[in-house]
Amino acid sequence: MLFYFKKIFGTVISFFYIFVNLNFYNSIFHEYVNDKIFHITLWLGIVEIFFWIMLFYSVFYLKDKSSNTNSKSQEEAEKKVIKDIRDLLICFAIFLVSLICINISRVILQSSPYMNDVVSSVSTYVLFVGGTRVLFIFSSIVFIFIAVSRKSVLLIIISVLNLGISVMIWLDFDANITAVMRIIIAILAIIHYIFLKNTVRYTFKENDNGKIEMESNQKLKLNKQEDKK
Repeated sequence: MLFYFKKIFGTVISFFYIFVNLNFYNSIFHEYVNDKIFHITLWLGIVEIFFWIMLFYSVFYLKDKSSNTNSKSQEEAEKKVIKDIRDLLICFAIFLVSLICINISRVILQSSPYMNDVVSSVSTYVLFVGGTRVLFIFSSIVFIFIAVSRKSVLLIIISVLNLGISVMIWLDFDANITAVMRIIIAILAIIHYIFLKNTVRYTFKENDNGKIEMESNQKLKLNKQEDKK
């Protein structure tokens, strides 16, 4: 039940992501006051962060298909699961931190011409903005490898489009084209949520020593195979 609730919530966030990007797209062709641009970019940043959190969370329900070799023991299966989760968390943490920094800089630079001039003239700010953009490109490239390992066509397309967006942001061209690309990503994400199935389940239980242990359906399958033997 909770799995389907997450799918619905992710779909709703994706629709909001389309809406805020449409507002951002329209702001490119209209002379809005700075206060309105501030609210448009602020809401874009907030919704974008929630959008990627939900999309990343859905990756945990997809099995890593990059390795065709089956685990021969429970210990080996558990190590693979833990390593996979650790790698995902590291990548997603880097991605989200860089995304937050990019959204903060977008709000400041687009809603305040004065701050735009200040950031452009102070080397420390230039390094911060440029560094976070490079970090965003790096995490976007890693996300492509994660999408490929899951063999999800929709995630692969989303990751490639996001890499294009990250490069355009690095080139200081976060405008109508990037807004359209983000809308396409949101539409693909909605389709992704519709067809998403819980292929990998992680459960946590208390062992005899009172410690919390993690089990996956891969480990549970190994238990059944050993019981049959």
